[in-house]
Amino acid sequence: MRVKISFLRDQMSANMIPLHHQSLIAESLYAIAESLGGDGHELCFSSLKGTSKIQNGFMRFLSSKLTLVLSSRNAELVEKITSKVFEMPYFAVGKMNLMPRSHEFITDPVFETKMRYLCISPMILVDPSRDPERSQLTIDPTSQEFSDILYEQTLDRMERAGYTESDLNNFAEFDVQPDHEYVQKLNESGKKFARYYRAADGSTMIGYLLPFTLHAHPEVHKFIWESGMGALCDQGYGMIDQVVTA
Repeated sequence: MRVKISFLRDQMSANMIPLHHQSLIAESLYAIAESLGGDGHELCFSSLKGTSKIQNGFMRFLSSKLTLVLSSRNAELVEKITSKVFEMPYFAVGKMNLMPRSHEFITDPVFETKMRYLCISPMILVDPSRDPERSQLTIDPTSQEFSDILYEQTLDRMERAGYTESDLNNFAEFDVQPDHEYVQKLNESGKKFARYYRAADGSTMIGYLLPFTLHAHPEVHKFIWESGMGALCDQGYGMIDQVVTA
């Protein structure tokens, strides 16, 4: 299940948060989940979205309206957290207080073999706690290695989520194809498709914000829609959204 929550920023609180603010969102969401008897690690969530500008490693929000997307395979937990948020005077992200305004439960798309996505939070290929050196290497998103790493990550997470060996054998078809035109434009303009981010324990890792097409079993699409793509999804990394074409 997936929900989009809209907030109004409390004008009396801060309007700046660190660029790497996923851990701050996680702290508040985990606390709410724990108060409800749930497990915050079942959640995946986006970065905060709103009109903003980057200044010295911080996001300065120019708009008073901000949104957050939250998802999980545990629909009941998403519903309970959403209800709890609207019982609270504000949702804190660091020193910024967000007052809940409205929410919308998002209908799942029709999961097909080929689907286009964009990242609404940075996508992490390698968990720095498992392989700290490799987690800081930039991997060409158009390479087979990029796709293979995400395949291994996804199947490992699906196995830990309870999928059987028989299930996993049906998911052998898997190919990630980043938008070549988008990558080319970034390269030509000197902009980066990968940046350094920090995990909850402070370790450094490379994250990607790219549109891409995924060829995979529909059940795999459903899994990443609910649980994210790549590593550290429970820390708010790897949330994707569907690219809808006219």
